[in-house]
Order: sequence, then structure tokens, then C-alpha cells
Amino acid sequence: MKLLKWIFGGLGALILLVVVAVIGMALADSRIDYDVSTDGVDIPTYATVEIPFDQSNDFSTAHPFAAGAIIDIDNDGTEELFLGGGPGQSDGLFRFTDASFERIDVTGIDKATEVASFGASVIDTDGDGRDDLLVSRTDGVWLHRNLGGHFSSEKLPLDIPDNTTPMSVGVADLNRDGHFDLFVAGYIRLDLVEGQNIFNKKGYGGSSRLFMNRGDNTFDDVTDQAGLTYAHNTFMGIFVDVDEDGFEDLVVAHDTGQVRTWKNQGDGTFVNRVNPNSKVYSYPMGIAVGDYNNDSRVDFAFSNVGGTPPDFMIRGDLTDDQVSNWKWLLFKNKGNFAFEDAADEAKIADYEFSWGMTFEDLNLDGRQDLIVSENYIGLPPQKLPFLRAPGRLLIQNTQGEFAAVGKEAGVVNKRYSISPIVADFNGDGYSDIVHVNIAGRSQAFISEGGNNGFLKVKLPNHASSIAAIVEVTLIDGSTLTQPFVSGEGLCSDPSHIMVFGLGQSRVSDVAVKYLDGTRAERNGDFRNQLLAF
Repeated sequence: MKLLKWIFGGLGALILLVVVAVIGMALADSRIDYDVSTDGVDIPTYATVEIPFDQSNDFSTAHPFAAGAIIDIDNDGTEELFLGGGPGQSDGLFRFTDASFERIDVTGIDKATEVASFGASVIDTDGDGRDDLLVSRTDGVWLHRNLGGHFSSEKLPLDIPDNTTPMSVGVADLNRDGHFDLFVAGYIRLDLVEGQNIFNKKGYGGSSRLFMNRGDNTFDDVTDQAGLTYAHNTFMGIFVDVDEDGFEDLVVAHDTGQVRTWKNQGDGTFVNRVNPNSKVYSYPMGIAVGDYNNDSRVDFAFSNVGGTPPDFMIRGDLTDDQVSNWKWLLFKNKGNFAFEDAADEAKIADYEFSWGMTFEDLNLDGRQDLIVSENYIGLPPQKLPFLRAPGRLLIQNTQGEFAAVGKEAGVVNKRYSISPIVADFNGDGYSDIVHVNIAGRSQAFISEGGNNGFLKVKLPNHASSIAAIVEVTLIDGSTLTQPFVSGEGLCSDPSHIMVFGLGQSRVSDVAVKYLDGTRAERNGDFRNQLLAF
């Protein structure tokens, strides 16, 4: 009897020790990993607003993702919010009025009860000047055309492999025929999942496909001809002109793998170019796109599992000689399709498990900041809210370093956030933030404004605008640039209205360089206004 008491007493002590250790690791995980100066930096502040939408995806019947997108449904210049529903739940559309979000009843955005909406992209697919909606669901990719007050509902005839679930779509007009083409990022069907850390099993994973529009919203699968054939679980791909040669390149985030940077060779084919993540193994998931260091080249940040899970838990089937990197990634564009991982230099490498990431100048000082979604419903410790990460709001200082200021700013989201998306809902020029949450209610963080100036630039929301570069020249001769992209974060699409932070300066010139070679310019004296091209 004494022996049994000793054994069970020892087991109880061991369990208690493990629990204490897990709690200690989780609390340490949420601490700020860097001491970054915010001297002379404006920290924006926000009011928290609940969005009346309790997303139903609990990870048991669908992959743990949810669509989020910004769309102007009535073409009045004020943008609305789309949120994808989980199994047994409708999608939702919401309008921000009187400091709150209210649900909008619009017909035509329908889905089958049992499916989930994983990804969303907003683009004018038919050139009528209205925002249409592309939604990736368990059962395929759906086009909801905006007919003015209501939508149509059409499942696109895409030949997606039977073992693959479409997670998101990257949109571009690759052959310059005026019609939207699609890169469909594919993940293995839920019932075929064999594990979450399989790196090496040949042929395992979903199949991502490239589809060219024939002009009538039927499509040719040109994946093989384009050199993009592979089988690997993929979250998303974004078309952007990396090397300024006038062609849309393709940046792709793989699960359990590497970031892929595919160079468009201009002849309908792509080649996988080496990047800082090509020879190591990671969990790149979300993608942020922007010129964070103001050198007129587009840069990328990628989420990763960070320091949250221990190495033994996530190495999976990697061999001893296969090098891993669990840190966040920041690809500084050096030109000529060369990148440097500047995450350590920028003080963002050593944070926790993350999902979607978005660049945005939140304090309008002319420098891109970074918003990050966090927490994983599949991690047992994070079942408890107090053990979850806060989500990160990182403001860039004058040294090019990012300071975590979420608490000071009032942006804390200890829910299961998949992606941040941004839009100026209250019209003050400062971008507001939505954390798209699964298995619970999404949250918005509405800016309380400030004294810095802005310029908003709106291009035609058409596939022909994808990867165009907008260059803003300030009165002192300095420039700010942004690419026009469809999709950012994770399987989501923020506002396509570009916001340039001016600080106390003004704008003298705005130039738009489209990939078809055309150029549009405006000259004047601009501040705190929107320019529509």
C-alpha cells in the first residue's frame, strides 16, 4: 500500500510539474522578445469593437481557417466586411455604422450548409466597376458577381484534384487579355490528413493549380506547361512583380516546407528561384507584402511556428541533416530577384506561433508597420485563454526595427485569429484592423486617429491592376511605393485602397506604373484625400 501511495504520489507530482512547466512556457511565449526604442514614434490607439459573428469552425469537421475580405458592396466608396462561415453556418457581410458593425442581408452569397469558407478575394471580374467576390470553400471556388444590391452565385469549373481542398486564390491577368486568371492554393482534404508535420513523404499534400481564363470564366489548367506542378500543402500564393521586369511573379507559402519564389519568365513559364528559406525547412503560412524599408522594392514577411512548440514536437520526419528554421522571416528585396532574411535585424524573428501577417502604415509616419495573427486551436495549452498569445501589433521605428506595442495601442486579441485585415471603416484616414477569428467571435480595432497626414490611392479593382506599382513623391523629393496586390495575410484580402502615411508632409506627384506598360500620373498638392485613377 505504501508503495502504491508512493507511485501515485510521484505521478501526481510529475503531472503537476509538467502542467507548471507548460504554463510557464506559455506565459514566457507571450512576453515581448526585444527591447526596441519607440522614442519619437507615434503609437496609434484603437477602440475594440465586437463583430456579431461567432465563427463555427472547431477544427473537427473542417480545416482551421476562415475567409476575411474587404468589399464595397454598393459602390458608394465606403467599404464593408466579409467573413467566411464554418460548417453549419452562413457567411457574413457587415457594415460599420455608429461605432458598431451590423449585419447586412444580401442575397446571392450562399454556400452549402456543410461546407466551410476558407479564403476570399475581391476583384471586379467583369469590368462593370463593382467589386465581385471569389470564395474558396470545401467544395470548390465560387464566384459571387455583384449585380448591384444582390449577388449571383456560380461555382467556377476548375479541375481541382479530388484529394485537394482549395484554400485560397491568387488573382492576375497573366496573358493581358483583360480576364482574371487564378493560382489556386491547394491543401490535402481533411479526411486524408496523416499528420501536421510531414515534410518528406513523396506525393503527400494537396495540389496547387494555375488556371487561365478562356474569356468566359471557363478555364484551362496550365500548371504543367507553366512549370508549377508539385504536390505539397499550400496556404496561399500572391502575384507581384518582384524584380520590376513587367511580369507577375508568384510568391507562395507552403505548410511544412519552404517559401517558394517563382519568377515569371515572360513566356508563360515560371522558375523556382533560390531565396533565404529554400534550403531550410519551416512552416511559412501567412504573407505580408510591402516596401517596409522604403527602397522602392517590394519586400515580404512570412509567419512561422516561432518559439511556441518545442523542436521535438514539430520536426516531424525531418532527418538529422535537414536544417530547420522556426523563426519569423523577413525577405528584404535586394533587387534582381535576390533576398536577404532581415528578420533578426528588424527585431521580429524570435516571436511565437503565428498565422497571417499584413504590412500597413498604421501611424501614418511613412514607414510600414506589421500586424500578426496568433493562436492555434490545435495546441492544447491554448485552449485556455490566459495561455494564448495577444496577437502582435509591431510599429516600425526610425532605425527599421519593429516594436511590439499592442497593449499600449489597445490591440490585444487572445482568440484564435487566422488573419488580420485592414480598412478605414470610420473614414479618419488611419487604417482600422479586423482579426478574423475562428471558433468564436471576430474583433475589430477602430483607430482613434491622430495628427499625421495621408494620401489614399484607388486603382480600378481589376485584374489588370494587379502588381501595378504606385509611387508617391513628397514635397521634399522622397518617395513612397506600394504594389497593388490581391490577397495578403492568410487566405484573406484587405482593402485595395492604398494608404500612404505622410507625417507632416504633403504629396506633389503620384505615378502609377501598370504591368502592361501604361502609366498614369497626377501632379498637384495633395494631403488628407483620396485620388482615384
